[in-house]
Amino acid sequence: MVLLNQLLSRRWPTALMFLAATVLMGSALAQDNDDDSRQQSLNPAVAQDLLSAYELIEADDHAAALEELNELMDRRGEDMRPFDRASVLQIRGTAHVNLDDFDRALSDFEEAISLRALPVDQENRLRFNMAQLNFVLERYADAIELFEAWMAQGDVEITDTTYFMLAAAHYNLEQYREAIEPIQSAIELVDEPEKRYYDLNNVIFSNLEMVQERTQLLERMVSIWPSELTYWRQLTALYLDQGEEMKSFGALETAYVGGLIEDGDDIILLAQYYSTYENPHRGAQLIADEMEAGRVERTVDNLELLSQLWSQAREHRRAIPVLQEAADLADSGMLSFRLGQAFLADEQNEQAERAFEEAIDKGLDDSTRAEAWMLLGNARFNQAGPGDRDQRMQADQAFARATNFSSTRAQAADWRQYISAINRTESRQAVLEQEQADRLATAAEERLLTGCRAQQLAGQDLSEECQNLLSTNDG
Repeated sequence: MVLLNQLLSRRWPTALMFLAATVLMGSALAQDNDDDSRQQSLNPAVAQDLLSAYELIEADDHAAALEELNELMDRRGEDMRPFDRASVLQIRGTAHVNLDDFDRALSDFEEAISLRALPVDQENRLRFNMAQLNFVLERYADAIELFEAWMAQGDVEITDTTYFMLAAAHYNLEQYREAIEPIQSAIELVDEPEKRYYDLNNVIFSNLEMVQERTQLLERMVSIWPSELTYWRQLTALYLDQGEEMKSFGALETAYVGGLIEDGDDIILLAQYYSTYENPHRGAQLIADEMEAGRVERTVDNLELLSQLWSQAREHRRAIPVLQEAADLADSGMLSFRLGQAFLADEQNEQAERAFEEAIDKGLDDSTRAEAWMLLGNARFNQAGPGDRDQRMQADQAFARATNFSSTRAQAADWRQYISAINRTESRQAVLEQEQADRLATAAEERLLTGCRAQQLAGQDLSEECQNLLSTNDG
């Protein structure tokens, strides 16, 4: 939100502020006023003293002018006619203004008006000048009263600057609704758009929660000042608050394409929008590029989002190492659990086993821990080859842990029965195979023994194997 001291950073030179009043006073020194019912002339002696002080003011020697005017008031004081005294007070007030003594200036102007001796238009000009001084002194209620009294006289030219000060005075008094009309008048009157006018209007709408009006205003502001990131951000947020996600996305993307966005949070939001509107690959690439550029930090949350976007874009090979990095940084086991799921889906069972073990060690909630034990059992089981009883028993240990949870008890029990059935089948098969091997070995030995006896009967030389065999069986 734009602070008001930023809105009011432009000050008005005090000498120029009162130039019109000073010129009018100069004419009063030289001739009678013929356009007011209070027609009268200055006392020649007073006029001469005033002319000397006025010339010093014209020469920017305000201290010397003030000294002369004070001396004049001390010397003539209450003996002066009301018109003479009001004229002196008017010029002395101008000297005070140019010396930045606003309180004394206000006192002189107020007394000059109270004498009811000056022409009406001069009195009204003094009200306007007093309103400005009170505004500068942050006496906003007094400023508003004087501005309104000045305008009530009619036949006055109200500038955009005056409307702005009136609106800002209401704003400072938290009179936000009363500030709307004058700030919009200021915007309409100014020749070229003034940022401070629009900024004040924006903050007024914000305080009044006038969402639609503020949205329309910001749409106009980004068209006038397209390089102002803060306007794009506010417009993006307003669209989002109104459920206009597509417009919010469009505003944020426009600012990014325009080279305005460098903040990591804004970039992350834009990447999430890409995902929402079915372009996760672009969102993932955006985060990856901005991480490389250093504008998006490699935090656990950002890495997790990047991994999710790569997965949504079916870039699983790119998702896994990012998720691995995030899991390594995370304190809890949830990301390690998701990493294990990714490895398992990619049939990288050994890596999945390590990830699930790490997830369980780091800590998971009960429901996720139950699933982790189940998936750990799957990862271990998938690594078991034919006859790899030890590997299957490691899987069985994981499934046994899963039976401790109601959500996975039945499924884990089924797995354990399945593993047990495999083990029994393999055991029976092993027995059968051994029996068959034994029978084959016995038959082979009998055939060899028969052959050796035939050789013996034929008087042939016997091999050492036959000699040993005959000795064993015939001995």
